[in-house]
Amino acid sequence: MRVKDSIVDIDYVETKEFFAKRATKYKEESPYSVTMYQDNNAELVRERNEYEIQKLKPMLKLDSYSRVLDVACGIGRWADAISEEIEEYCGLDFSEELIAIASKRNSKEKFYFHQCEAMKVERLLQEKKMGKYNIILLMGILIYINDRDLHTVFEQLINICEKNARICIREPLGLDKRLTLKDFYSEELQESYNAIYRTRDELLRIFEQTFFQFGFRIESEGYLFEEQKLNNRRDTSQYYFILKR
Repeated sequence: MRVKDSIVDIDYVETKEFFAKRATKYKEESPYSVTMYQDNNAELVRERNEYEIQKLKPMLKLDSYSRVLDVACGIGRWADAISEEIEEYCGLDFSEELIAIASKRNSKEKFYFHQCEAMKVERLLQEKKMGKYNIILLMGILIYINDRDLHTVFEQLINICEKNARICIREPLGLDKRLTLKDFYSEELQESYNAIYRTRDELLRIFEQTFFQFGFRIESEGYLFEEQKLNNRRDTSQYYFILKR
């Protein structure tokens, strides 16, 4: 079902089951297809990944003091991209199956992976005595979080940020109106899919009620892909925000 311009919740249990099935499709020759989809177009996955990393990573200003928290890290796509000497990387994902793959793929020193739901991030970091972070990555996770829970997630992230921090958000947005896919059968993925594609204005309103109240401001924003061939969706397009405090 495709729902336009209305707030409809998605089912987290179904989303978790979806990613458990996605994990079974992991292939070493095209690893990122698991979370970037495009199962029948490995070249597009490769091009999109390279373009995203080349465009967004310089904006993170990584250095030896960087403490990176990657929420919804999947199989560690961004962990692979970080070649710089940093203080720490912590990748979290609510899918046990994806975290298991990420842990096997990445053996870098000071890189850690933990299974954790987005709404329990603060608790997990406290239990693990992981400290605070100055770079937060939110790469395509917001579409899987219902509106009523987004505030909770953002408030927890604010609490675990150092005084000076950057938050990188990369999300597919609804181009015209909000679009929710609820139990929508995807011929491409051969599975039912659930996701919420908010508009830029909707996200900004939530930022104003959360991040902006605690000193964060937009340092940079824009559409991720400049080349049309990298965006083959009709109603959505990848967009990014860099928030800085």
